[in-house]
Amino acid sequence: MLKTLLSHSANVLGLLFFVLLMGSANASEEESVSDTQAVDDINQLSSPDGPEIQNRLHGSSELTGIMVDRTITMAGKTFYRAFSQLAMDNRIIGNATLTIQERPDARWGSQLWIMEGNKMYFRTQLSPRISEADRVAGEAVQVVQEALLQQQLTAALTSDKDLGKEELN
Repeated sequence: MLKTLLSHSANVLGLLFFVLLMGSANASEEESVSDTQAVDDINQLSSPDGPEIQNRLHGSSELTGIMVDRTITMAGKTFYRAFSQLAMDNRIIGNATLTIQERPDARWGSQLWIMEGNKMYFRTQLSPRISEADRVAGEAVQVVQEALLQQQLTAALTSDKDLGKEELN
């Protein structure tokens, strides 16, 4: 009789263990489903928390154009801000990766130049007066836009499979 009682209690314990194991498996499945749902909710373009994300004006990726600020002086920073604000809405300049660099000089002001890779598109001598930076930035946007258009036209007309795009010009 003791043997039978131990056998039944072992069966009951095994059954209880099985039920607990299945319950925790269902709970972990429910947790993984809720985790997946939470990730999907985060990745949605619209949610109850805010409006749907609008497509960009030009329909391009978020990381198409970059402007690197390598200016040092207040006049250089003012030039960079003015140039980047004017160029932000420009479709041609907005797709380029540009670096605005400055070499300050106490006597003559600052040398500023705008480059893409190893190509210099614009270079000027900027006086320490900050008021001049806005005017020069407007000129720089026009010059850089024309240079980028010329480069794109040249690249479109002369295609060589053996040369990279930076080697064509």
